[in-house]
Amino acid sequence: AVGKDASASGYPMVSHTDDSGDGTTDIRLVRVPRKKWAAGSKRPLHNWVYGYPRVVVAERAPDYAPVDGQQESAAIGYIPQVNETYAYWDMDYGVQNEVGLSIGESTCTARTVGWPATADRTYGYNRAGIEDLSKIALERCATARCAVQLMGDVAVEQGFYSADSGEPSNPDFSDSAEALVIADTEELWIFNVLTGANNASAIWAAQRVPAGHVVAVGNAFSIRKMNLSDSENFLYSPGVTTLAEAQKWWSPLEDLPGFFDFFGAYGYTPEATGADPAAAEMLKETLAFYSGRRMWRVFSLLSPAEGAKLDPNKGNLPHTVDPYPGSVPAPKASVTAQMVMEVLRDHYEGTPYDLTVSMAAGPFGTPNRG
Repeated sequence: AVGKDASASGYPMVSHTDDSGDGTTDIRLVRVPRKKWAAGSKRPLHNWVYGYPRVVVAERAPDYAPVDGQQESAAIGYIPQVNETYAYWDMDYGVQNEVGLSIGESTCTARTVGWPATADRTYGYNRAGIEDLSKIALERCATARCAVQLMGDVAVEQGFYSADSGEPSNPDFSDSAEALVIADTEELWIFNVLTGANNASAIWAAQRVPAGHVVAVGNAFSIRKMNLSDSENFLYSPGVTTLAEAQKWWSPLEDLPGFFDFFGAYGYTPEATGADPAAAEMLKETLAFYSGRRMWRVFSLLSPAEGAKLDPNKGNLPHTVDPYPGSVPAPKASVTAQMVMEVLRDHYEGTPYDLTVSMAAGPFGTPNRG
């Protein structure tokens, strides 16, 4: 994402790639129309699924109506509906609404897991996934600040779950949380959220990005040192430090008074112990460089002077010493939409990590994997 002062257009830019893991994707770009709602209406929450159709709800949009005998998706929860909702473009996650609020998504690691309260999951207590949270923000908000506060409030009240949390017998901490970048026509914010204690509620934080900065989110939280008294630049859930202190994941003695390291406290680092320490160590290295090297590359391409200050072999884990910043400054009006698109197409060409040559390109000489 790009702040307005760094953007050549003078407006923030948000981008997002969606690899969908090893599954398929419902690639439809759906236009959800502006609507007025009767007093007392309820807004349903759904367990959005991989593949086609991601959801079947005629009330949401014509393109989500059932076809060929499809059954309507069952709601897993409800929140009060507002009088009128904005029109927006929708995919797996909400994209952009009619007043220019835009969102990009990245699945993250966390030390908690949560599951949806679907009929087949007796262990699921939560009703708000990042899919619905992003869409509710686009339906109701014109500003990024409104969006992060609204999503956080709904997540705390309804309980947040990740679509990638595995099962209770084998929880997937590598994919159990979410990050969003959210921009309106003026401001750019980062939103991080994970499930709260006991597989319920939510813990979240949001940080306003300086207007002259560029942001890289590589499947890991990027909110580090939060000034808890600076409400202009940081928003967060009630008791944001409570679980971290209770679990001894963080202590106030580790930071200056009134500051809190969100990723350091709640990000996940595999422990090289247990039945297969070698596998745990491999996962740790994978998470470190899968996140960190992409952050380094984004910064290097969009702000070369700042990228040159970073070590591509550092990695990005919760307790990495002298970690990468969540954003870096870029020259005024220097980043174009074309540059952002080139970043999304990049394979580390011309670096020691080039995926288009040698063994990295595979037997067919291509970095693109089927």
